[in-house]
Amino acid sequence: MALSQIQSRTGGPSQEYLLLDYMRRLGRNVEGRKAVQIHLSRLRPRNRKDHHVRIAVATFEEMVQNYEGQIFALGNSDLFYICKDAAVDEIDGAIIKVRYLFNEDPLTQGDDEEDLARFCTWFNVAAQHKELLDLVKQMHRDRERTNRLAATKDKDKADQLNNVSLKELVPEQLGKLEALLAQADLSNLMRRQPVCAVTPTNPKPQPVFRELYISIADLQQTVLPEFDL
Repeated sequence: MALSQIQSRTGGPSQEYLLLDYMRRLGRNVEGRKAVQIHLSRLRPRNRKDHHVRIAVATFEEMVQNYEGQIFALGNSDLFYICKDAAVDEIDGAIIKVRYLFNEDPLTQGDDEEDLARFCTWFNVAAQHKELLDLVKQMHRDRERTNRLAATKDKDKADQLNNVSLKELVPEQLGKLEALLAQADLSNLMRRQPVCAVTPTNPKPQPVFRELYISIADLQQTVLPEFDL
């Protein structure tokens, strides 16, 4: 009995990688297998938050266990479900439940074949194995490209922050800081740290007492982020 491969989409291997790995491990063991891609990425952004996707995934959990299934929540919010020997009507039932979750979104309006095709795509894994594998490979490439771009943007932002030079604290700002500190509640900036003693007979640091202090770095970020304290 296979279990769901749902993992955090922010850590570990991407769901696209896990899906590709699963497809490759299937090899020729594809008889009786069906797959369906549910296009939650086509929903309006406010309707495809992480908690919405988790609820949609939960709709398939029982089927995942009953039909040697796997379900993957892709980076673009699409769901990809693969199973063996499950009845089409039963899969349809789960899809209808997911559609109902988003019944106020334009994507789920209409019951014509064209309307249903916009919401999900079916695959006969045995008959369309190469086509499906190529699709999953492209999904994986797209996800890797997106991850690289995101990593580059994060690095650029970090470099920009590191290159920002703080202004020197001038008397005017020092006066403002003094007035602010006289009235401010600094309890959330207070920290504790142990003060230790090291002696010739005992080189291992021994805690003597705990010191209460104000974090200057946190204070700077809170009250005068542009100035060097």
